[in-house]
Amino acid sequence: MDKNEFLQQALHAIELSDYEALESLRDHVRAEYIPALLQSWSIDLPWSKKDAYLALLMDQNDDILTPMMEDGLNSPTVESRAYALCILTKDFTQFEKFLVKGGVDAQRVDTAVTLYRSRS
Repeated sequence: MDKNEFLQQALHAIELSDYEALESLRDHVRAEYIPALLQSWSIDLPWSKKDAYLALLMDQNDDILTPMMEDGLNSPTVESRAYALCILTKDFTQFEKFLVKGGVDAQRVDTAVTLYRSRS
């Protein structure tokens, strides 16, 4: 998938909060696509859109994502906070520590976020 096709599909999926489409697009994210994608992101977007960006970019660890991920730590969605923390710490293995009975445990994530912020 080329950059223009990816961006068109990604922005459409973000606009609709279409997590099924976002999941299928995750494999097509390329480092060179991220700056163009970030041009459409803003801290002022509603959480439904910001959470969609986080879902799309949850496998990335580029430092250019730091502002988005720092903001993601404030998401009302626990999964988004967990993704953001994994990206910021560049430690994707910790996600498994957040799981309890197949779901992401908000208390574990929030404890880890507090610890991360205390070290920053």
